[in-house]
This record gives sequence, structure tokens and C-alpha cells, in this order.
Amino acid sequence: MVGADFLGYEEGMNKKEFLKGKCHQLLFGWECCGGWYKFAHIVELFIMDAFVDLFITLCIVINTAFMAMEQDGMDHEMETTLKYGNYVSSAASSSLSFQVA
Repeated sequence: MVGADFLGYEEGMNKKEFLKGKCHQLLFGWECCGGWYKFAHIVELFIMDAFVDLFITLCIVINTAFMAMEQDGMDHEMETTLKYGNYVSSAASSSLSFQVA
């Protein structure tokens, strides 16, 4: 194998070890600028916070309560309250899905 040394393949390696090393280099061998690491650290602190989990749980519970209160023949005031409540809980859920994803 003439080109094998160029690819990083050594004589004693099997194909699985070679491919594992190449995948590791491709996925984890990146060097990013310092600003990116600082940004990633701040995002990690926010996402890994226990209060964020609590906020997500409360959003789910409140949204479920709003959906359970909807019924046929509601008065206009209750319908408006539930409409705005659904808007707020949908916006909170959407913003959380963009941050967590």
C-alpha cells in the first residue's frame, strides 16, 4: 500500500482502529477560536441550570392547564384569557426549544 502512509494507516492497525481514529479526528479534532469556547460555556451554564428545567416543567404544566380549561360554550372573557395564555406558553415553549436544541 503506497498511499496508506499518507492516510495515516500504519502496518499493525486493523481497519476498525484506523476508521475509529479517523472518525475521532474528524469529529473532535477541531480547533475553534476563543470566543466560541466562551460562548459555548455561557450557553452550557444556562442550559444545565436546574431552574431552566423547573421553568420548562412549569411551562408544560401551565400549557396543559390552559388546554384542559377550553370547552365548548365559554364566555368571551374566558376565551380571550385562554387565547393569550396559549400565546404566552407557546412562545415560551418555542424559545426553549430553540435554546435547548
